[in-house]
Amino acid sequence: MIDRAAIRLTEAITHVSDGHVSDEDYDAAAAVLTPDQISAIAWLATVMNAFNRVAITSRYPVGG
Repeated sequence: MIDRAAIRLTEAITHVSDGHVSDEDYDAAAAVLTPDQISAIAWLATVMNAFNRVAITSRYPVGG
């Protein structure tokens, strides 16, 4: 349950350019995660997305 809430919130944060993190997604996370856990997920998702965008923009080869 906690894992699913974290993944759902991460997906919502990743797609925030489509609008915003919905109350439904946030409330689902807040039902099972502490405020510190929500904050950590928000920071980690933001950092991961930033690194991905830099890698994509710079054509950095990933994997292999």
